[in-house]
Amino acid sequence: MNKKNVEFLKDQIKYTGFGEGYESQLNEKIGKELKEFQLLNRTEFGNDVVVSRLDFSRSESSDLYFFNRYELTFRPPHSQELMSQTFQIGKENNITQKEAYNLLSGRSVFKEYSKMEKDLIQDKYVTTGEKYNAWTQLNFKETDKYGNYKFQTFGDNYGFDLQQALEKLPIAELGDETTAARLLQSLQKGNLQSVNFVEDGQLQQHFLAANPRFKSVDVYDMNLNKLYLNQQQGKEQINSQAASLENKTPRPRVKKSGPTMS
Repeated sequence: MNKKNVEFLKDQIKYTGFGEGYESQLNEKIGKELKEFQLLNRTEFGNDVVVSRLDFSRSESSDLYFFNRYELTFRPPHSQELMSQTFQIGKENNITQKEAYNLLSGRSVFKEYSKMEKDLIQDKYVTTGEKYNAWTQLNFKETDKYGNYKFQTFGDNYGFDLQQALEKLPIAELGDETTAARLLQSLQKGNLQSVNFVEDGQLQQHFLAANPRFKSVDVYDMNLNKLYLNQQQGKEQINSQAASLENKTPRPRVKKSGPTMS
């Protein structure tokens, strides 16, 4: 058995978001010299139970095994239908389990990709070595021949700036540079993120999700009902309301609940 191969697979599983503890299962499956095998993962994101099947196969020319893909399945709230999607595994910048869950929940993820071009000699697409960033989401109205939802991407040229979109909202967390950076990173991962709005001198908890397609940020109340707000509020209003809030006593207490930054 190739121990370096097992260590490599362990790291791939870990950094794709499936955690640790798979060494014994990998050793058992690979020790049987199976052509293909699967591992199962069950986790919870909030109240949602997520089940993933990880697919592995053996090389046709060596004793090496590869982590090829995983299929993630869960049932959205208030739905009788299971949602499922297969995500391919490459050498780098793979979609993690949490990002896959966020995509299948209808949200968008910001990733770095490698530019590809057609190699006419090999008759396949190969990487050019160049990188680019883009927002990705699933198109639930179209599927490929394998039954997977097709991807939609929105690159830099599309014109969505998450930072600018956030600054149109009276978000208290934008007043602190470190917290604001964490908020930005969380939304880029596709998370549904809890924040505090400064409204009439009080803090009100809301939830946010990036919406690159419409160049905006989706806002939800504490019951996750979507709110349709006028997002033309400038940063000056945020600062003035935040300053007003600082001068008030006692400081308002906000119940902490729901999704957090991760």
